[in-house]
Amino acid sequence: MGVEGDGRSASDGRVAAPAGTTFAPESLAWLGWFRLVAICGVILIHVNGVTAAQLYGRDVPVGEWARVLDFVSRWSVPAFVMCSGAMLLDPSRYRGTGHFLRRRASRLVPPLVFWHLVYAAWVVHLRGAFDPAALLHAAATGTLYTALYFFWIVLGLALLTPLLVPWVASVSPREVGIAGVVLTAMPAAAMAIVPVAPASEEWIRTAVTWWVPYLGYYLLGYALRRAHLTTARGLAALAGFVAGCAWIVWQWKQPTGFGAVLEHYQPAESYFHPAVALAACCAMYLTRWIVRPGGLGGGFARPAPARWGRELGAATLGVFAAHQLVLAAAERAPIIGGGIVASSPAELVARCVVVIVGAYAFALLGRRIPGVDRVV
Repeated sequence: MGVEGDGRSASDGRVAAPAGTTFAPESLAWLGWFRLVAICGVILIHVNGVTAAQLYGRDVPVGEWARVLDFVSRWSVPAFVMCSGAMLLDPSRYRGTGHFLRRRASRLVPPLVFWHLVYAAWVVHLRGAFDPAALLHAAATGTLYTALYFFWIVLGLALLTPLLVPWVASVSPREVGIAGVVLTAMPAAAMAIVPVAPASEEWIRTAVTWWVPYLGYYLLGYALRRAHLTTARGLAALAGFVAGCAWIVWQWKQPTGFGAVLEHYQPAESYFHPAVALAACCAMYLTRWIVRPGGLGGGFARPAPARWGRELGAATLGVFAAHQLVLAAAERAPIIGGGIVASSPAELVARCVVVIVGAYAFALLGRRIPGVDRVV
């Protein structure tokens, strides 16, 4: 047995918590529902982003709808990293380095390879040319297709986790949270340097370094999982979430004044923006506060709904991987298609619904097919 409280492994590979540290029994039903909401947010970003950008400044309703739906969802990307931290940094679940890395490799490497090959084929189809060097460069920099860099983020953080868990076990959740805040503030501060030194962020955009600016979010996920729930904090989280989302929606592409200065040094599109970080943290705490026995959404924590939440949450990797292809199909479909830019608010909303439902149908079905379940 490891020495109690020293953070070293016990005989079964688990990491001991500090002496005197106890956590009340918890329901994790909220986590599945939180992942469901977050993946819907990611889809909203990708469905609405091009329409928002192309129609900016034209004062047309569909452009305003796209702007709001896109930027009110920005918190959802870091939220996924926080979900990973909430579960993977738990010392009580850790069974040793070898066991952990084998399981994460089995879960992440097959879909990483498979979906990079799928999207490489799609890119070749779109371009009408096969350029192996360009495809390899894009894959290595996480730019092969929209958001595929997320695979590199979670893989990099997984490789770092065996070093983090003993430290997490040796300190309090509050200290983990402080470290998370500091590490989340650093990329935000670095973004202010980019306008005067554009090349300063280039080293981050590689397969082996994409995880670096997301480490703070990873730690915050575990800290917020352990945060004490109170009504006052829940209401404050609600206010913080609304304020963070409103800030981002307002700031994007402000042409003059204070908003323009903010946009120059802290772009609203950045996932490291302080308001995005605020909204993501508040969203996680708020979901925990609502979806719990006795909470406002306590019904979602009951056994049957909790199972639905777990199933829908577990399918989010497949939803993420497939939704870009579903979106491409929706943009070419009758009635809601005709181009990458939506022509009306109704068409835009219909695309959002079709992509969410279509990607989920694919992922949930794929999880029941042997072989396919390895990559969704």
